[in-house]
Amino acid sequence: MAVAKTRQIRYAKAPIAKKVKMGGKVVVSEAFVRQGVSSLIPKLHVKRGDMVMLVRGSKKVGKGQTGKVLNVFPREGKIVVEGVNLITRATKQRTPLGKSGLVKKEAPVFASRVMLFCTSCKKPTRIKHKVLESGKKSRICKHCSEAFDS
Repeated sequence: MAVAKTRQIRYAKAPIAKKVKMGGKVVVSEAFVRQGVSSLIPKLHVKRGDMVMLVRGSKKVGKGQTGKVLNVFPREGKIVVEGVNLITRATKQRTPLGKSGLVKKEAPVFASRVMLFCTSCKKPTRIKHKVLESGKKSRICKHCSEAFDS
């Protein structure tokens, strides 16, 4: 009789990336993944192209600003929002037509710091899910019942 090898998972409080330690132990962040789930990649509440508002953080990062989600990184639990959390990087000219000098670009922020922004009622909102008659799941605004997914 063969014994199935179970995966040993240790949960850390800090937001760290998934690591495999000696002995096959997997260390993941408790902040992103609930214990007992089979997938170690967390599910985020925002998608690329959504309008979001930054509700937590400093004014320097852009608290209260709204923007479109450009990239989503579910393994890290972070997203890149247009015009929010701008950083300055010094870059070299790579090609003759390339740009050099100080370049401003968006840095990732934790997805838990943003809320979906409803464009019809003009406020940040939580979402509720509704199954349409076609069988497709849609995200709905809690305030005005407007659909986010077309």
